[in-house]
Amino acid sequence: MKTISCLLLLVSLTIFSFAQSGGGRVTTPKPKEPKPPITPKTTEPKPPSAPKRPAATLDRIDGKWWTTGNDFGASEIIFLQNGSDITGTIRWADGRTGTISGKFANKRLQHTWSDNNGNGGSGWLELSWANFLGGPWHNQRVKDGSWTMNRIEGQWCLEGNRNRSRRVTHDNQGRLSIITEDGTRMGGEMQGPYFVLDNGEETLKGDMFYKGNKITFPNGAFWTWCGRLSDQ
Repeated sequence: MKTISCLLLLVSLTIFSFAQSGGGRVTTPKPKEPKPPITPKTTEPKPPSAPKRPAATLDRIDGKWWTTGNDFGASEIIFLQNGSDITGTIRWADGRTGTISGKFANKRLQHTWSDNNGNGGSGWLELSWANFLGGPWHNQRVKDGSWTMNRIEGQWCLEGNRNRSRRVTHDNQGRLSIITEDGTRMGGEMQGPYFVLDNGEETLKGDMFYKGNKITFPNGAFWTWCGRLSDQ
């Protein structure tokens, strides 16, 4: 009996040891799910920027102008221009002198002026076409003054033909000096808004037309404005 009990005990111990060495219940590990692939971020292309507009070209009024009278008086004015800043000198036909200064923007010159007799005023001049300025002015005595001027000094072309150009200058008395394309010299004078040409044979009184861009003469001839002398 003792031998059978010992055998049973030995078998039980063997089974117990086998179970322990096997680690008990075996659990199968779950396979890891693969991570989704990383999608690279895509950057949407920026729409092309609108091209920059070129800066607007500032109109130029620098140079010599001739006042056509009104209630300001006949005079020669020479403007100097630095961007929108304008300064200038005035020489009246009656001998007075003066200065003018202001700001020029959107084809309009806001200005003040004075002469050597202590007179002065303020107002504006508006640029029309290539060589016409005009506008009102006032001071303590004059409430509704007006001022008109033309750019006479420059290049004028006979019948609009650039091969038939005339280089024209004038002084503060309105006396004209004209040189044609072949070197011929002529004279004349400004009489208010009229351009009086003396070609040595006859005197022709031309009308300033289209606000100064054209001069027409009684014989049917005409000159058109071709540009400033400094642009040639």
